[in-house]
Formats: sequence, structure tokens, C-alpha cells
Amino acid sequence: MNKTGNVLPELEATGERFLPEMQGTIALEHLHRYAMAKDFAAGKVVLDIACGEGYGSAVLGGAAARVYGVDIALDAITHARAKYQRPNVEFLSGRCADIPLADGTVDLVVSFETIEHHTEHEEMFAEIKRVLRPGGLMIMSSPDKREYTERANHANAYHVKELYAEEFQCLVERHFTHVAILGQRVLYASAILPSGRLGESIHYYREHGAGIQSPRGLVRPCYQIAVASDAALPSLAGSLFEEIGESDPEIRLLRHQLDHARQRIAGLEDEVAGLKRAIGSILHSHSWRATRPLRAAANLLRTITGKPAETEL
Repeated sequence: MNKTGNVLPELEATGERFLPEMQGTIALEHLHRYAMAKDFAAGKVVLDIACGEGYGSAVLGGAAARVYGVDIALDAITHARAKYQRPNVEFLSGRCADIPLADGTVDLVVSFETIEHHTEHEEMFAEIKRVLRPGGLMIMSSPDKREYTERANHANAYHVKELYAEEFQCLVERHFTHVAILGQRVLYASAILPSGRLGESIHYYREHGAGIQSPRGLVRPCYQIAVASDAALPSLAGSLFEEIGESDPEIRLLRHQLDHARQRIAGLEDEVAGLKRAIGSILHSHSWRATRPLRAAANLLRTITGKPAETEL
């Protein structure tokens, strides 16, 4: 259901299509990529290739001047148009090898986990270069076949043509003058770090032979992220994206207990505020002020007889 109360078109959950209600590793990976891309989208015209149900395009729309979300799946586009009705976000039906935009239309192209789903890699890059304005920026992710499939011994039926990290880098470098490759993997949170070097605040250790080594770079990243342009690249920094996994029953219980405690505290604060108002009303009443001499005399009598005086409010 969207903000207007209309029921949204049903969207098939394929397991490959990211949905915002997902939790865990997949959510960390997808949301982190879009959070990173949003930093480069401020005031720009952005193309989100294979936008799916539209969540990422809507995230980018929070910073961009305009966002075009393009997807080959008509049900996804229909769903996105109904769910994310924003004046600066538009969803279009189209293929990555035939983008429905004019030449030199966009400043930033975002393509996350798309290239492995088809074989038209050269055609896709030709289209990206066509719609990008001179000096425009591209951010693209791709699973490293070595880490994603071979080392994990798991083949994804939806992946048509996976690339090794070296193949992906060479492909991007054939089409752009300046290329930076970052690696992404989920640790306790999703990490995106420049390939070949590591942020000073993060250290990795692994056992090797008789000792323990601390290797440089992001160890065995599952995904490669290319940031590319024919102009000088913007400054790139490593980042972490952390989110509590609601699928963990213990975490759900703790969150429930925390919410209950917050509600109880809020209730007690309301009670205290009510008591303060009541006391203030009593202290400022005519009867309370008029009987002050009597209370003073009663306290004097208590003092004379050795009894403790009552506290005067």
C-alpha cells in the first residue's frame, strides 16, 4: 500500500530482486551501495540501471536533482511507479543495452548487481557512455566469480555471465580513463573499502602457517565496485554500513523489551509532569495561601511539644 492508501501491484519475490523488507546480509550489501552512491548524487541527474522495485532510486532521489530508474521487468516498473511517487524520480521500462534516454542526459550512472545477469557487457558500456555527460561518473558493482561462486561452491541460476575481479576491472578500464576499484564484503557490517589498502582503524588477521599475518587490503571481498570517469575521480573513502538484523529472535526480544521500557519511562514522565502541575495549582490557590498562618502556628506548636514540624511547600 502506498502513501495514498492504494494497494500496490504484487511483485514476485525471486530471491535475486532486492525488497526493502529483506533483512540480513542481502540488505546490508544493497543498502550500503546505495548509501555510498547517494554521497555522489547531490544535485545531479542520476540513472539507476536495473532499479528493481525502486527502493534504491528513491534513496538516491533524496539527494539528486532527478533520478531515472530503468528496469527490464514491467512488473517491477509498475510497482515502483505506484510505490515511490516523487516529483524528481521517474521509472522507465528498458534494457541496459538500450537505455531509453537521450545522449548526454545524466551526470551519474549507478548499476548494482546487474552485469552478471546478461551477456551484453560491451553494449551496456556503450549505452552508459552515450547517456553520460562529459566527465560524468559511473558506479557499478559485480560479484567476483572466484569468491561468490567458486570458493563458496554455489552457482547462482540467475547469473548468466559472472566475471572474475580481474576481468571486471579490465572491462571497466577499456571504457573509462580513470577507474578505482573497491571491495565489498559483509563482516559484522557491510564494508566497502579501496582495493589494495585498508582504513587505519580496521585490521584483519588470519592464521598462516606457524604464525598470524595481518594482510593489507580487504581480504577476499565478495563484490567489486568500480568508480569510473573520463575526468578525475572524486575523493573515495572506506565505509561501514551497520544494521541490526531483526531476523535474530534474541535481538527482536531485546528490542521489544527496550521499546516497552521506553514506553514505561514516557508514562512515568507524564505522571511526574501531572503531579508537578497539581502541586503548582495547589501552591498558587487562594485557600493554600490563606491557611499559611494556621500551618505556621501548627508547626510552632509541634516544635514546642517536641514533635517534628511538617514541611512547608
